[in-house]
This record gives sequence, structure tokens and C-alpha cells, in this order.
Amino acid sequence: MPFWNSVYNLSMKWIFPNNCICCKADLDNGILCNPCINELDTTGGKDRVSDIFFPEYIDEAYACWWFNDTLQDVIHHLKYADRARVGKSLGYMAGKQFLDTSISSLDMLTAIPLHKKKKRERGYNQALWIGKGISEAIDVPIDASIIHRQKYTVSQTTLDREERLQNMENAFVTSRPLNGLKIGIIDDVLTTGATMSACAKKLKQNSAEVVVAITLATPKIQIEKTS
Repeated sequence: MPFWNSVYNLSMKWIFPNNCICCKADLDNGILCNPCINELDTTGGKDRVSDIFFPEYIDEAYACWWFNDTLQDVIHHLKYADRARVGKSLGYMAGKQFLDTSISSLDMLTAIPLHKKKKRERGYNQALWIGKGISEAIDVPIDASIIHRQKYTVSQTTLDREERLQNMENAFVTSRPLNGLKIGIIDDVLTTGATMSACAKKLKQNSAEVVVAITLATPKIQIEKTS
């Protein structure tokens, strides 16, 4: 039945087209075409905890790519275009680049949680979908139930250094003892580290031994200024 299989495949592609989320080129599978993938600028897998403004409670910090226009477009789709699968695909791509780091020896992954109000508005937690992709790539389990956001916070992008800390004060609560576990926290972008640090603080207060920040991207200009 090769002929009818070809007809079926062409029909499905016409009904449910798959296009690169950046340039809209036709794809057989995936979310990005090869030229757009080549636009992603890898960071080299270096631990950057000493480069962030708020490293407290974070033992190591990794970002897969430098934040650029292509990645900004992809993350916009992930956050605001109801494209949860984009997060899992990007997480898997990032996870493959983290295989040679300490991330692959963690006991567990979790995701920066959304407040229930924001989750209702968006419909899903993009950090969790990124985490699912990373989990699959590095074979480390993910558990989003270990930490929750109890405080509704405004966007960190509008705040200065001190306001970011105040905004995240008592934002998170853990759900059970973590008994010396080594845990990776997943988010989309690493900027000052204020959110990650607040989350890591709660995990360590509940007996996590090591907490590692893991993100898709970090701004290159910020790193250069703090290096």
C-alpha cells in the first residue's frame, strides 16, 4: 500500500502542516529548520554560577544558548503562542548538550512553578515542558510536585535588583522532605538568578543537598559585563 500511504501522508501534511516556528519553512518533523538551528549560539556548557547577580543557594548554573533574536522568537512561541511541544523539543535539544556536565548525575529535575492564576491564563507551565525534554534527553526523572508558588509575583523584567529580591520573598513552598537529593531547577531564561535563588533557598531549607539552575538561554551582554 505504498501509494495510499503516500497519499495519506500528503493529506495529513496539508491538513496539519509542520513549519519552522521561526522562518515558516516546511518541515518533515521537529520545530526548527537546519538554518534556524544553526542560528542558535551555544554557550559551551560552562558553569556560570559566578556570573549571575544572585547566586545564593545555587551550586551551579547552566544555560544552553546565548539569547539572540532567533531564540527570542522561539521562546515567544513557547510562552505566548500555546506551543507547549516547543518547550519539550527545545528541552530535548538542550539536554543532549548537557550530557557531559554534572547535570546528568542529578537525582531529580523540577521546574520553576507558575502561580495557579498565571497557569490558568497561559494553560501550561513552559518550564515544565522544557524540563520534560531535558529529562528525556539525560535520563533523569522530573517531579514538578516538590515545589509550588504560593505568591503571585509581577514580571521580574520590570524590576531593579532590590525589587527582584523583594518580589520573590516567600514566593515558594516545598511539599515534602528532599533528604539530601541533588536537584536541577528548570526555567527558560537565566538573567539575574533572583527567581532561581529564591526557589533554591526553599529546596535547601527542605534538605536538598545540591541545587543546579538549568535554562535554555542567558543574555550574552550581561555575562560579558560580569565576567
